[in-house]
Amino acid sequence: MATVAGVMLAGPLPASAASERGRLLYENHCVSCHESTVHIRGARKAANPAELRAFIQRWSTELKLDWREGEVSDVYEYLNSRYYRFKPWMPPR
Repeated sequence: MATVAGVMLAGPLPASAASERGRLLYENHCVSCHESTVHIRGARKAANPAELRAFIQRWSTELKLDWREGEVSDVYEYLNSRYYRFKPWMPPR
């Protein structure tokens, strides 16, 4: 379930709402250290969807943000739609 403005929704956020929430989370917690140039440089550290998700999760923990899976997914959705353009991520089986 997703939460928007403190209201629990019955299902996941639509892609555009998830990306917007991801943008807000990123701007509030990440942009002070990560300017957009970090994501567009030629030698990006995240080379695939799993690596991008791992970096988001790692820094959530490092910064003691303790983001849930939905927040990590929303930030991933924002970064992927804005900069990376990886194919849709599928969790490992």
